[in-house]
Amino acid sequence: MRLVNTIGSFSVAFILTFFLVITYGVASDEKQKTLNREMDPVVVSGEQCLSLKGKTINSYGLYAFQKEKLVSIPFQIDELDTKGNFVLTGGIKKYSDEDKEHFDSNDQLVFMAKDTGDKLMQDKTLPDEATGCIEITVVDPVTADKGWVYLMVFPNPPEGSAIDYVTYKNDETKINALNYSVIFNKKHAVAARDYAFGKGIGGDGKDFLDRVKVRITMKQILTINRTEEDVKVKELGYIDGPVRVVVRTSNKIPLFLGMSAAKTKQNTFYYYGYADFPFAVDMFVIPSYFHVYVIDDYLNFKGWTFFSDKNPDGHTIDGIIDDSDKKLDLSPWQWTVVSGDKLAFWSRVRYPKGCPVKAHLYFNDDMNGKDKLEDANGELPGIGYDFRGEDWDKVERFPIEFRFMHFFTKAYVKGDEKEVVNTHDQPLRVSVKQF
Repeated sequence: MRLVNTIGSFSVAFILTFFLVITYGVASDEKQKTLNREMDPVVVSGEQCLSLKGKTINSYGLYAFQKEKLVSIPFQIDELDTKGNFVLTGGIKKYSDEDKEHFDSNDQLVFMAKDTGDKLMQDKTLPDEATGCIEITVVDPVTADKGWVYLMVFPNPPEGSAIDYVTYKNDETKINALNYSVIFNKKHAVAARDYAFGKGIGGDGKDFLDRVKVRITMKQILTINRTEEDVKVKELGYIDGPVRVVVRTSNKIPLFLGMSAAKTKQNTFYYYGYADFPFAVDMFVIPSYFHVYVIDDYLNFKGWTFFSDKNPDGHTIDGIIDDSDKKLDLSPWQWTVVSGDKLAFWSRVRYPKGCPVKAHLYFNDDMNGKDKLEDANGELPGIGYDFRGEDWDKVERFPIEFRFMHFFTKAYVKGDEKEVVNTHDQPLRVSVKQF
């Protein structure tokens, strides 16, 4: 009996010890960064920033606790006006906000998830000059992993991070980002003429794109065909920050006799690992037929492999149309990627809520094909968005805006699509508290 009691006491003691280890282990883990999302920007509204909002923008600093020390990380505060439009800091429509560059409720604090750090404990000393601080917790809704950053305000502008993930040369219509570069054709700026992989993923900066093709067919009594060379684009202005570039443009598609099918305004966003393009559609009258292709025509991905959520087994690019090409699933898709041994280029599309129109897959692997509107013969391959003629009459309200995303990463490994898809389908969550 005594033996049993001894064993029982030992068991209770072991269970209590194990419970304490587990409990303190969890508490300890809560102090360490576990968040491993790399591609995601984090956007925090001024409204969320509690008592810290209201100061001049250049009086803020953003910090992460990394390797046992507080370090400045890249961030920007983008202002929005009372109509909800970005306050452009460069270009022909450059202007100042009504609040004279103060961080107000509808402005946006932006930083990258990968720059978050460990939780800063209360006994750690903040910079002596800081007059206020909030703790921002970033949470992955899929895994519950966390990372932390600290926004502080100072009486004088603090020294910030020297890192600049993305820059814009508007005179060259060129974006330089860590993982890629993009150059637009000045004659028809709706379409890019150069894509290249950047040094951040081991790219050599060499252009791999012939051009982006936009092909539109409309029918309402008459049949009208328009291309990327017909779409008129006017840059209104831009924001060039260390975390993202925002470019605002107006586009219109001419019909005939000076009339235009639509005139829209939209924002394009560029982050270090991906670009987020708008495709806005507005119509005064729904045509009896409306069909749009948006195609990335690559110069030479021969030997690379194409994958998508509908074609997960992969399809080798060889420049020849054959039976295997014809067996590809062209139904509406969530993601595509064309991958070589070292690098990969991704496409995604996001739809307005409840939109009945979906993009089918355009795929053409033909090195000898001819198109009078291209710079190099053939599509090796051509991959893109096929908005077919059906379902446009079901759209309840125009304008509507689709978003095209292109990610530039290292070579595709099965499962990588989760990070790409989750960037927008499972957005990071933030919570804020006074520190």
